[in-house]
Amino acid sequence: MKLIIKYQAKPQHKEALEKELRSIILITRKAVGCVQCDLHVSMDNKLVFFFDMLWEKEQDWKNYIGRKHMKDFYALTEGMVDTYDQCVSKY
Repeated sequence: MKLIIKYQAKPQHKEALEKELRSIILITRKAVGCVQCDLHVSMDNKLVFFFDMLWEKEQDWKNYIGRKHMKDFYALTEGMVDTYDQCVSKY
């Protein structure tokens, strides 16, 4: 399952959100079923971040986002994000 997640930071939280996004990259890469996890910053808008992920199975992703550290991440970053979107491809 290919997953692209877009976060647009609120301007006053750009650095904090980027720090939190970067903090979960290595943890995510070690997760069961994670094949790829990369973070990108938009060239046009430095407030926009993209996670580019590849998971072996959709259930691996669902299990991962249910873990405590991910729930903590979502709670911590909730007020930092202006917009959030995701695109999924199940090939």
